Amino acid sequence: MLALPSEWLRHLSTLTSFRLGSCDRGGQPHVCRALAADALPDGRMLVLVAEHAAPRVVAALRATGQAALLMTSPRTNRTLHVKGQGARVEPALPEHAALLARCQRRLAEEIAEVDGFGNAAPVIAHWYRLEPGAVVAIRFSISGAWDQTPGPHAGQPVDLLPA
Repeated sequence: MLALPSEWLRHLSTLTSFRLGSCDRGGQPHVCRALAADALPDGRMLVLVAEHAAPRVVAALRATGQAALLMTSPRTNRTLHVKGQGARVEPALPEHAALLARCQRRLAEEIAEVDGFGNAAPVIAHWYRLEPGAVVAIRFSISGAWDQTPGPHAGQPVDLLPA
């Protein structure tokens, strides 16, 4: 199993905007906005998604186990693209509430620093206002990662470490 290097683990708290995608068995891509993401101690990624807002992505993940996660800082545009395999979709656990709250707060703080988005907090609060049981937890093993931050090194692979 592979894991992100410490440099990127330190940056994860600043990457507050998440897109999760997968392809169905027919190769059709599906993508959604995820609510939260973090690295697990064993090297896998954890992504939290509102299932009702992403039924095709969740179905594709269940069918193929393949995941693509894009994590971005709206303020700096630092971006990490992670691809994975062996994705499992399960109900979110009560302990995931803290991660959701932290990601909501960080996204609202960061968006407020971007010109023209100072009053985005109500929109962000709406994204995170969910009924209990509406969130699923996706865990997957990392198979590759790329630094997509604009600049001279955009698109360069990230050297992953053994987990």
